[in-house]
Amino acid sequence: MADAAISFLINNVGKLLMQEASKLVGVEDQVKSLHDELNLIKEFLGDSEGNRDKVKELMSQIQAVAYRAEDVIDTYVVSMAKHGRRNTLKKFLHTRDRAVMLRGVATDIERINNDIRRIYANKDTGYVEEDEVVGFTHDAEKVMELLRQGGRHRDVVSIIGMGGLGKTTLAKKIYNHSSMRKRFKCFAWVSVSEEFRSRELLLGILRCVTPAAQVLYQLSDDKLEEELRKCLVHKKYLIVLDDVWTTKVWDEIKAAFPDNLNGSRILITSRVKEVGLHASSSRPYFLPFLSDDDSWELFSKKVFRGEVCPPHLKENGEQIAKKCRGLPLAIVVAAGLLAARDQNTATWNEMATNFSWYLSRDPERCLDILALSYEDLPAYLKPCFLYFGVFPEDFEIPVRPLIRLWIAEGLVENDNNREMEDIAEDYFDQLIDRSLIQVVRRRTDGVVKVCRIHDLLRDLCISEGRRERFLEAHQREVSTTSFSSTTTLFRRLSIHCNTSTYIPSIPSGSNSSQVRSLLCFGTSPGDRLSMETFKLLYERFRLLRVLDLGSTLVHNVSPQVRQLILLRYLRMNAPYLKEIPSFMTELPNLQTLDLRKSPVVSLTNDFWKMQQLRHLFLSRCGEVLQGRGTVMPNLQTLSFVHVSVASFSPSRGTTLFPNVKKLAVYGGNLYGCNKLERLRTLKIVGNIYKAIQPKILPSCLTKLTLRNTRLRQDSVDTLGRLPNLLILKLFDDSLSTYDGILVFGKRSFLQLQVLHFVELGFSLSGWCVESGALQSLQNLLFRGCRQLSSIPDELKHVTTLRHVKTMWCSDTLAEDISRKLGKDVDFSIS
Repeated sequence: MADAAISFLINNVGKLLMQEASKLVGVEDQVKSLHDELNLIKEFLGDSEGNRDKVKELMSQIQAVAYRAEDVIDTYVVSMAKHGRRNTLKKFLHTRDRAVMLRGVATDIERINNDIRRIYANKDTGYVEEDEVVGFTHDAEKVMELLRQGGRHRDVVSIIGMGGLGKTTLAKKIYNHSSMRKRFKCFAWVSVSEEFRSRELLLGILRCVTPAAQVLYQLSDDKLEEELRKCLVHKKYLIVLDDVWTTKVWDEIKAAFPDNLNGSRILITSRVKEVGLHASSSRPYFLPFLSDDDSWELFSKKVFRGEVCPPHLKENGEQIAKKCRGLPLAIVVAAGLLAARDQNTATWNEMATNFSWYLSRDPERCLDILALSYEDLPAYLKPCFLYFGVFPEDFEIPVRPLIRLWIAEGLVENDNNREMEDIAEDYFDQLIDRSLIQVVRRRTDGVVKVCRIHDLLRDLCISEGRRERFLEAHQREVSTTSFSSTTTLFRRLSIHCNTSTYIPSIPSGSNSSQVRSLLCFGTSPGDRLSMETFKLLYERFRLLRVLDLGSTLVHNVSPQVRQLILLRYLRMNAPYLKEIPSFMTELPNLQTLDLRKSPVVSLTNDFWKMQQLRHLFLSRCGEVLQGRGTVMPNLQTLSFVHVSVASFSPSRGTTLFPNVKKLAVYGGNLYGCNKLERLRTLKIVGNIYKAIQPKILPSCLTKLTLRNTRLRQDSVDTLGRLPNLLILKLFDDSLSTYDGILVFGKRSFLQLQVLHFVELGFSLSGWCVESGALQSLQNLLFRGCRQLSSIPDELKHVTTLRHVKTMWCSDTLAEDISRKLGKDVDFSIS
């Protein structure tokens, strides 16, 4: 399996050699020779396809040499950049040093070339010999019957089964069942996982049961528990605790669930029988494996996506499904594997034979079949899949940041005809299609917003990532021996404990510079990086390309950050950072700068030096200063800023951000925004000084979000004429119409598919839709619109409307929707 990581590494070294050739003047011959030798190795890897078990030792040697080559070049480039920043006198004094360094690089490269030639010469003698819910109807009825039983006292029902058996899927089916929705009035769902924190669980439940959960983050754990009890008192609730690993979970949070003597229930899913027995005297429901018929039904639905299985494939297909032994995860993964292959008898017969070997043992050893699915991935997808191993267990992974990390890591192949973000989205979709990644939430346009990976697949990512020296994840501080002997061999280091205590635990003599990516997932509120620890970080990890400090507080950003010149991705939480310091703009390769948790209020002219920047995230920055006409050609995301007219279109009439696709701004003057010809998503917060005039917004705009803009009716009319607008979300005081009556005029919003009214209060007391408007509308949401009591009659004629939802709205509005739209739409109330 190591060939994917090695091929990826060799490609990166080759690119690095070409990109940095100008800095390696004096060793051109050695550089060209190294490039040629690496290409020979790459060809050999392609020729040895299918013989991976025989070349493990050889792969290890190749990998070590490729890492050495990368280290030599990166270290030299960093050293040269450091010398380049010195004054004239110091540059003169260090000319001799440069000559010494060049000789050292030449020697190192020549040694590497010799090692590659030796390896290649000996190559011939080095061998050593879920989304589809199927089969749970009976199980769901059994569990729902248990939920109905038990009398008036609060009770706990548990579902027990091995990993991958479908416990979560069954619980979701029950949670969403219409009979449960009628029986209970309050619902909450939280994922617990093996590394649970009671505070996070309490907050998760509160987010489900109260719209005011955001203001509760400052409360202590005891106060959170008290607040949850208050929210649940007098309510008949159903709360799901998914994936509970220990009895400690129930002991720590059970006091938050009041016994209201109204039949409230808690539903627990777990792999551990003891968890269910500890939480309740009632016998747990032990989820059985799927029957052969249900296994085949799930398998065929996943492979053929609703179509009938061709007769010539059915025998082999049924054999494969049967050998999965009723384990839904194995069935889904096997189906994803076959869905990507040619549908002919020979291919399926070969796969059936392989599955016989993998699944002839206990189904608990599902990693075998998962590993087979990993082997079948194309080389360009394998590193992207392994990357999921850096995230903590049960972590909900935002897709957009994931894609930016992939790009910064160099996992996405460059294609001059397409944006790398688009290519990365294709990679992600392929992993979804192969059933390797689970969808958690989708955006209103149907694109996946948040994903996760099953525990067993995550275990595979970690085990293979370690074997291929691709990544390492640490749950706690390291000892001297463990770090020096193992961690320094890995390119990516993921920290799941406090960063402030982890960094000082790294031995000073360790060769940690081999680490290229440092990702921190500690969640302790007291995790703060001092200036001393921050300096240690730079000393330990000099060649970082990715630095994600997560929620760790950085009180003082050290100027030494400029030494990380290879950095492409930087995310930090600096609560006292008021402006982007000039030394941060000296990072020539930075692609993503995420300071959303830092109170940056201004950008200096040095900002325009960051020519490689693709994504800039700020919390509440003031006006972007005009950079003397300097263009930011690569910038795609700019959020959140107050943008002046000059920022959109300087004196020469062109835009400074020609390729911006996503823009989030504070209200003001939008004049010149129409020059952003690639803008797709626009978010505006705050009062707009003037009415939105025709053609002030670009016609290419597809998504518009407004908050506190206080738009008058004439501005709404202008928005209704945008030809490509698909999504419109109106929040808070985004409207200021006459008497709170909103009018969508004749044939307005013709392409709009998604429309959300959120917390509009008194600014929306009536809504009128004239004939021919909203003819493409599919999804309609009302949340917190308590003054609105009816919907327009014209919506009865919108044949495309499929989903309508109300949350925290009046009963009168819900009754009106039910009466006017009836059974023609999927209508839900929360």
